[in-house]
Amino acid sequence: MPKVMQFTKGSIIFFSGDRDERIFILQSGCVILSSIKLSTGGTVAEQVHVGEFFGVKSSLAHMPRYETAQVLTDTQVVALTVQEFEQIFSSKQEVTWKMLRVFSKSLRELHKQTEIVIQKDDVHEINPDEGMFKVARGFYDADDFHSCADVLKKILIFYPDTAYKSDIARLLPDAQANESRASAKGDNDYSSTGIPSGALSQFSLPMFDRFSKSYKKGDVIITEYEPGETFYLVQTGEVQVVKCINNSIKNIDILKPGEFFGEMAILDNSPRGATCVAKGPVTCLEFNKANFKTVVTGNPQIVMMLLKLFCKRIYDQQRKLKNLTIKDLSIRVADVFLLFDEKSVLSSELSKNVQKRKFNLTVNDIAQWAGITPEQARDELNRYVERHKIEIFDNYMIVGNIMDMKRTVDSYFSSHVNR
Repeated sequence: MPKVMQFTKGSIIFFSGDRDERIFILQSGCVILSSIKLSTGGTVAEQVHVGEFFGVKSSLAHMPRYETAQVLTDTQVVALTVQEFEQIFSSKQEVTWKMLRVFSKSLRELHKQTEIVIQKDDVHEINPDEGMFKVARGFYDADDFHSCADVLKKILIFYPDTAYKSDIARLLPDAQANESRASAKGDNDYSSTGIPSGALSQFSLPMFDRFSKSYKKGDVIITEYEPGETFYLVQTGEVQVVKCINNSIKNIDILKPGEFFGEMAILDNSPRGATCVAKGPVTCLEFNKANFKTVVTGNPQIVMMLLKLFCKRIYDQQRKLKNLTIKDLSIRVADVFLLFDEKSVLSSELSKNVQKRKFNLTVNDIAQWAGITPEQARDELNRYVERHKIEIFDNYMIVGNIMDMKRTVDSYFSSHVNR
């Protein structure tokens, strides 16, 4: 049963970093949520209003709190377990859809913070077709000709009267010719399969077959700056998320089965904030706002699953942003290992005395997750090898002492916060 709780002025309901999966509803009094804005290092405070939920995102994502909830006046709240929350509110569509809008806003803010961290200062000034053309040029300069051609075709579809029509007419045949030569060399033999996770079970029903789309390696599923009208859930394979920064393509994230992208489109038709490319064979479910609402109406369990996916996405985006704020590339690489250790279910089951960890990561994987070039990743990893901190094999790496890595990263953030 939900529990009514009383807190006196100055009390702390939960601290940042706590593992507390209760969800709260403010009945009376005043609660302030404070957190660190990663892009600036400053503190952000948000007041919870009577009748509002708080603690939802970390609870549904089953992750530590990333905010502190402080009581400013004598306060009364209702505390619910995740199970109680699902039982009471999963069928209340007005509540769940309001939460989706709130979570969408949170994701958008995290995306903006990411843009600040990676110093993307032209995002609000550039025309959409100009931005898309820069993305295409970025792929071309990176010798990713298939993705370049895909983006150029998208420009002509979305903006048939673009001022870049003559530039596209010159660049597209060149990209396609280079793509053909790369294919002849066997450059597109990458294969990737994914096993749908439990989170996908609700979307594995035959009713969703008509929403399934297939892609091959290098296919651009959505492009930064293009109009956002669809939303995707990864069924199999991996999707690389990139952004065009200073006319260069930078890897931002990797999405696996059960994760989604283009999520803002179910609530508003805003331009895309990133480009998503199939790393290998990929299948996705594609929804637009109208058909998605039709599908989930009368299926509260699907809406609840989507809420959980949003919460996990918010947490992952925040964790990724934290990594990108690390200016020291050596520390950033160390934090990638911590990020994967946190993701591993097995890590929580290992004895605290077992510090050695095996990660199924390559140099390119480290580069992609850290947002750096493979050359930079290789240099930083070699330094760790020279100090006998890690061992590198063809398809995996061994970290000798994960707690040593954690102390290194924690020390960086402690000195960064105290400056």
